[in-house]
Amino acid sequence: MTIPLEHTVQVPSFSGYSGATLHLAIDLAEHQRRQTVGIGPVTGHGFGGLDHLMTLPAGIPVPVDDLTEEQQKYVRRAPAAIVTVKDGQVTRHAIRPCHVVMATVRYNTTYKMALDSASRFAPFCARQVIVKRLPKDAFARINDLAEFDFYGIGIILEKPDGSLETVVEPRLWRPMRHTAAGWWFAERAYAAYLEHTATNPAGSAA
Repeated sequence: MTIPLEHTVQVPSFSGYSGATLHLAIDLAEHQRRQTVGIGPVTGHGFGGLDHLMTLPAGIPVPVDDLTEEQQKYVRRAPAAIVTVKDGQVTRHAIRPCHVVMATVRYNTTYKMALDSASRFAPFCARQVIVKRLPKDAFARINDLAEFDFYGIGIILEKPDGSLETVVEPRLWRPMRHTAAGWWFAERAYAAYLEHTATNPAGSAA
């Protein structure tokens, strides 16, 4: 599924993955559900808690006895807004609250530092770098463009008038598999969204 950037909300990236703008497609139904029940990001138990949640199908009760001892401990202490345990059955309610579509970093030009900064987001989303200029040397320019293209990182040239020109198209990102780390990244991005919209009331997910 391709989500156009104009259908996303932009938020600053978070500690550990700072220095980028994240473009998020918010799951409005899950966002509204969390607002109604009074929970925010589901990150309280790190990867471990999300790993336990991923073993459960969303919205479908399963026998608690089918879970491991550690999974049973988690679901019994998790808030009802995340999972509920009733009559020996556990039902997961929480799903990923957003989809991270793109990470955008800004640099003056196509330094290796720009490539490295964008590469940090490779496990989670598409990536692009906005630069103010390209290398003057023709060989260096061709080499840089080829390297960014090889890693699937887009290059966007910001012209003096503020207009943007796509020099290298960012590669469409497709997850190889769903992981607890990927879900955790989405939850951290969602936390940035909540903070961003709290300080910027006009901000919303288009």
